[in-house]
Amino acid sequence: MRYNTVIIGGGLAGLTAGATLSKFGKKVLLLEQHHKPGGCATTFKRGDFIIEVGLHEMSGLTENGTIKNLFKMLEVDKHVEFQRVPEFYAVVSEKENFVLPHGYETATKALIDKYPEDEKGIKRFFKLIAGIREETTKLPRSPLKRKLIYPLMPLLYPNIVEASKHTVGSWLDKYITNENAKLDMVAHIVYWGDDPYTLSMFYFGMPFSGFIENGGFFIKGGSQQLSSYLASYIEKNGGSVLLGKKS
Repeated sequence: MRYNTVIIGGGLAGLTAGATLSKFGKKVLLLEQHHKPGGCATTFKRGDFIIEVGLHEMSGLTENGTIKNLFKMLEVDKHVEFQRVPEFYAVVSEKENFVLPHGYETATKALIDKYPEDEKGIKRFFKLIAGIREETTKLPRSPLKRKLIYPLMPLLYPNIVEASKHTVGSWLDKYITNENAKLDMVAHIVYWGDDPYTLSMFYFGMPFSGFIENGGFFIKGGSQQLSSYLASYIEKNGGSVLLGKKS
């Protein structure tokens, strides 16, 4: 066969790009060195259990959102079921457990109920997180426009500017006094890094706000369902997905 598009790597990015290109008439060849497609979005079995390699939860599945619209275009919603996770995350310790729910108001209340002495800082935290997402969606896409508004950034985008000046650790040290509160507020930090003092508050805040606003979703049957569907979509549209290919 002759192809006009070759994609190297069959993770979700490569699969989604390949599926989208194949939908619009491109002949796609996708090469993946593993024996199954998906990268971090794959599963394997151990006894009676299906184990996730990495993607155990997704966010961003909002109505008219980018991911939701993309999935509709590729008919993912007709073949893959997404189940809403009941809460953002839970912290289990020897002394007591803590659950952070979805939603700004409920998450704020849960933390303040446990750490009333840090009420002011907790409210500031969620205001910052919400502001990062809201302001980022308003940023102009044009590089020229971004250069023109740069001197006005503190006025137009105060939350982005504040977050960009801090790591997660430096921000928490400045506004939160209780060390246990800090731990509960960033218990899921391993999603994006393992050191709060090297992780930008901006890059932490963007995905955090997605989970808080829209909730998290588990792919029924495991993330392999999504990866395998996207691979089959490429092949259905005349492309090829070749596995076990290192060169």
